[in-house]
Amino acid sequence: MANCAFARPPVLDRVDGKTIEKLQASTPMTYLQRPGVSMASAPHSAPQPQSIIKQSTILQKGKNWTLVPVGAVVYTPSALNALVGTRPVGVLLPWSEFLAKNMAWITTTEVSYEQASGSDQLPATRVAFWAKQDKVVVAVHQGGPISAHISYKNQAVTQR
Repeated sequence: MANCAFARPPVLDRVDGKTIEKLQASTPMTYLQRPGVSMASAPHSAPQPQSIIKQSTILQKGKNWTLVPVGAVVYTPSALNALVGTRPVGVLLPWSEFLAKNMAWITTTEVSYEQASGSDQLPATRVAFWAKQDKVVVAVHQGGPISAHISYKNQAVTQR
């Protein structure tokens, strides 16, 4: 015979329907479990669809174009304004392929995550060098374009 000293005491109280409804109303999972509950009354709603084009800057040259995140283009010489932020026409290329084909007018600057977020500053000499390049400068982190809030000497860089 098993030892009953460690057994749980039996449940003697009966739970009625109203008590169950009160317990279920206090947990957010009931909105997912109960049919007929509208999403408007649920505490969280589904995210709205977003356009990747609206969240990106378009770089285009000839019949090719690519997307980079808004804020990734950190410097644009006035002579190259027509190539940045235009309407996409032609063939969409991946960033790395587009960069390889357009190295004559695009350059990158590798930034750390802290520099991209604005918590660390870039050396002012690097930012001053951009104007001498006469190229569009795109901020990248580990080779991929990144939205950057770059600052130096307590002044924000003019971004496109």
